[in-house]
Amino acid sequence: MNDLVFEIIKKSGITDAGFCAFDEVSEKLLECRAKQRIPQNAKTVICCIFPYKVKNSTPKFISRYAAVPDYHSVCMDYLNRAVKELKNKFPQNNFEAFVDNSPIPEVYAAATAGLGLRGKNGLLITKKYGSYVFLGEIVTDLELECKNSFSECCACGKCLAACPKEEVCLSAVTQKKGELTIEESRLLFENKLLWGCDICAEVCPLNETAKITDIPEFLKGYRDCYTENEDITGRAYAWRGEKCIRRNYENLKL
Repeated sequence: MNDLVFEIIKKSGITDAGFCAFDEVSEKLLECRAKQRIPQNAKTVICCIFPYKVKNSTPKFISRYAAVPDYHSVCMDYLNRAVKELKNKFPQNNFEAFVDNSPIPEVYAAATAGLGLRGKNGLLITKKYGSYVFLGEIVTDLELECKNSFSECCACGKCLAACPKEEVCLSAVTQKKGELTIEESRLLFENKLLWGCDICAEVCPLNETAKITDIPEFLKGYRDCYTENEDITGRAYAWRGEKCIRRNYENLKL
């Protein structure tokens, strides 16, 4: 059964997936509106990863995840294709896809499914793509054989030591509404950040050999910097509106 499901997932364009028993996460579910979409009598979480590293060189002013088209729509398109085929093959079962705004504790579930390790920075670190992966899930009442072997990184501490603001990720600061505090402005200016932050990921030894993505949408739509007054449609930083990214841009010019 697992091989058949994985074959369907693969034909949908998702090359890396694993299976986590729903019971492993049922007491760790996150409160969000999407929680109501979880199928009754859910048995399995099909965890999927979507690599997004396009170049070995780093983008300018934006994180790697923001250099590619908005992953919410790209990844959900792949997941929806997979759900459609799974429903065709297993019409008696239910399948629901989730990306980002998910009730599933994504990193924990993916690590439990054997897709990687949970780093001290909270990111999933995969063997092939490092931590440069987006996560998505398909929750189903179809019971599959699951690995259920959660593991964490070796905790070398480099990510935590490199973080300029351990209590709040700078990525969250770049996405903050309203005005920045003097300290926040200083941190973004010194680290040359407009959107997102890759500091902890770039120093991680397990990211040194991270492979380039093969997802066409990411390769084709890659931008290695933000430019003033650019069309932000379809970008990760569009969800906050232009005011937020322009505020950060003006901050870097100070």
